[in-house]
Amino acid sequence: MSSHAFRAALRSSTRFAPQRNLLASSTPAAPRQALFSLRQTARSYASHAPTPAAHAAPRSDSDAAWVIYKLTAPPPKKKAGESDHHHAEAAKEEEAVEEETTTTAAAPVAAAAATKHEKDFYPYILIGAGTASFAAMEAIREKDPSAAILIIGNEDIGPYMRPPLSKEMWFNKEDATTESLSFKDWQGKERNIVLHGKENIQTINQEALEQIESAESGVKLLTGATVEDLNIAEQSITLNNGKVLKYGKVLLATGGVPKTLPVLQGAGEGKVTTFRSVEDFKKLHSLVKSADKKIVVVGGGFLGSELAVAVSHYGKDKNVKVTQIFPEDGNMGLVFPRYLSKWTTSQVEQEGVNVKPNCRVASTKAVGEQVELTLENGEKVLADHVVVAVGIEANVELAKKAGLELDETRGGVVVNAELQARRN
Repeated sequence: MSSHAFRAALRSSTRFAPQRNLLASSTPAAPRQALFSLRQTARSYASHAPTPAAHAAPRSDSDAAWVIYKLTAPPPKKKAGESDHHHAEAAKEEEAVEEETTTTAAAPVAAAAATKHEKDFYPYILIGAGTASFAAMEAIREKDPSAAILIIGNEDIGPYMRPPLSKEMWFNKEDATTESLSFKDWQGKERNIVLHGKENIQTINQEALEQIESAESGVKLLTGATVEDLNIAEQSITLNNGKVLKYGKVLLATGGVPKTLPVLQGAGEGKVTTFRSVEDFKKLHSLVKSADKKIVVVGGGFLGSELAVAVSHYGKDKNVKVTQIFPEDGNMGLVFPRYLSKWTTSQVEQEGVNVKPNCRVASTKAVGEQVELTLENGEKVLADHVVVAVGIEANVELAKKAGLELDETRGGVVVNAELQARRN
């Protein structure tokens, strides 16, 4: 049987009996059936193929064994001095393919390393230095390890977690831990509110930004800066110092702005603050470190309730008094069912907070170094400091300037299913 005939036999056996899988079948008869089919096909081709007597294969009582022998037998040894031109050519082809593959794989990396962008152009600009930009940065770098990314934030700190500012950070007893923005989570593990991932983020200021001639692979965080204008047509942004940067793609992740109450405007400068940033935390924390302070928290949602409990707990040994005022029947009344809201209020009161549900602030005025709040029921409450925690609204000022479509009813920027407001 010639080699051509044998290969044809194998192809034919596969074509005629695909379901007779020798290895996959679980029936005892399957191996015999598969070998029988292969034997019959091989015989058919052997009977028609010319087989010189000198090269006739030895036949045994079992044709199936002979076929398996042909499948598993090692290649015949070469005679001394005989060269295998086909093998040499195949080896050369393999080397050429391998070299081409290596070159092709290395090409994008080399091209990325050699890419030189024009001054003040960044392939990716992320406006806002919160957790959204941090997550986007990691995703971009995962897809494009050579990406040059610029994150722009208005604070002097990198992306960080906000929830611990109203919870775990108030359970620190050491000032050094608070200064480093570290805390212990509920499992006792030491953590920091600043987000740290696989990427090394280089922090720069506006002066250092000016010195950059070409954006390089990596992540840069521009702190203490705001974006005043976003030009969709020219794909550019303008910083608060007037500097214009061009982008390939831009992410608008400006977060939210804490709401305030107009009725609190007469309380005196610096006596009423919202609570959202690290600076807000540091200011309130520094104030509560002093003894005999009176703090009023306006708002009964998650933030207001967490903060009231946290401040009361922290200032318990300093005689710090915390009063919480809100218009609902109980804490988190807009979220929880009535019974659960009432139970939550009882828990907050057990932590030493003076809770005043179903109350609204009617007016405020400065009384010496304190603030006097008059409630709608006529009751007066004195405070050294008032914290407003009545929710946030989407920060859409930049989007509005850029001419992006806004949802006037729900707030926020109108986007498609892929969160795009415009191309790029």
